[in-house]
Amino acid sequence: MSPPLFFKRKLLWITAIVTFCLAAHATSSLSFDGGGYVVDLEIGDTDRPVVASVTFHRPGDAQGVVLRGNFWVQAFDPRCQELVLVYGGGDGRVEPFTLTVQGSRASLAVAGRRIQAPFRWAM
Repeated sequence: MSPPLFFKRKLLWITAIVTFCLAAHATSSLSFDGGGYVVDLEIGDTDRPVVASVTFHRPGDAQGVVLRGNFWVQAFDPRCQELVLVYGGGDGRVEPFTLTVQGSRASLAVAGRRIQAPFRWAM
């Protein structure tokens, strides 16, 4: 392979990687932590932020259960700091729950309890 062709291929490869990296959107996470329950939300930043996945931790559960696609986001507006996320069941390891956030206050309704905790919108 001649050196000019080698360098052209290298340059194309580097250009492709840089283009992909610039086009890829960052993710961030938000979290609820109260009453021993932790709900981690992975936020994907496409044209507008979306909840990409949810990891639910029961009290004492360090690993958690990842919920993908089997939850419903009724409202998600980071600018107005509003979120309503509903999980209706489907995975026996996680009870149905509703996470409601207004500003810095959050409420998790799970297992017949309503747990209040602060919520931080640092994305």
